Amino acid sequence: MPLHHKTDYSIGKASNVDLRLLNVFIAVVEHGGFTQAQEPLNLALSSISTYIHDLEARLGLKLCNRGRGGFSLTENGREVYNEALGLFTAMERFNANVASLKGKLTGELKIGILDNSTMSPSTRVPEVIHHFSEQHPDVYISIKVLSSDEIEEELMAGTLHLGIGLYPDAHQALRSLVSFPVTVDLYCGSGSPLFHKARVDTSDIRQTPYAKGCYSPDHKSPLASLLPAPTASSYLSEGLAFLIMSGRYVGYLPRRYSANWVNNGEMRALPQAQFSHELELSLVVRRSEKVGPVMRTFLKSFAAFNDS
Repeated sequence: MPLHHKTDYSIGKASNVDLRLLNVFIAVVEHGGFTQAQEPLNLALSSISTYIHDLEARLGLKLCNRGRGGFSLTENGREVYNEALGLFTAMERFNANVASLKGKLTGELKIGILDNSTMSPSTRVPEVIHHFSEQHPDVYISIKVLSSDEIEEELMAGTLHLGIGLYPDAHQALRSLVSFPVTVDLYCGSGSPLFHKARVDTSDIRQTPYAKGCYSPDHKSPLASLLPAPTASSYLSEGLAFLIMSGRYVGYLPRRYSANWVNNGEMRALPQAQFSHELELSLVVRRSEKVGPVMRTFLKSFAAFNDS
């Protein structure tokens, strides 16, 4: 029987079965398809297909396309996905608020962190997590390592509660709660002609291939004019480290992150007075986010550690 398209997404009184179907649908969307969702859901491909078919039948809507062209959401599917995220977020908030009335924190805290942002000593993220989870063991902490843009996207979609990233420009959609500096240096690998050169200047840098990463200076920075156009890139620091240690490229990495390679003679920081710079990492939330008891308590822990 063909599916009847309509704009009413009501399933009547949502049952546990409906929530299960929606949960499977969210996982399929977030993992990019049926096949990719098998492992995180611990379900066979045939079971996932049945779940999605049942959900489409109950809603009377076609939610996704699958076949030779790959997996994609229909317009209705995107709307249902967003509504489902809102539903589960509201349920989490309800459960957390009720538990807090009894003096107990439960629920989930979803954090997005920029690659190697915890290498800034002032973030104190590991210590905050240790203290918070010790005091509130029933809160499930989920961390994703993402780019700053991806963190913003997930905050706006409601799939993250807070994020730590680089946001040099004011964002109308995001609210910065805490900022902390990270020192970034320009590095070359031991196989680079610059590694053993006594004096490295801007002309040497302009003649050396440059790999761009998330810690590279912004195009508005005076440092940007000292660098050639990038011929390689990686927005994960480990990927950029591989490019630098190839001996072919120079690139920017956080000083603390690179310390072991420098100590082992695999990298060299180029003259810091000329090429180093400071960036500000920010702890951000969606501006319209309602701060529930779990996030409020975590933020208090964060503030306490960063004030000490």
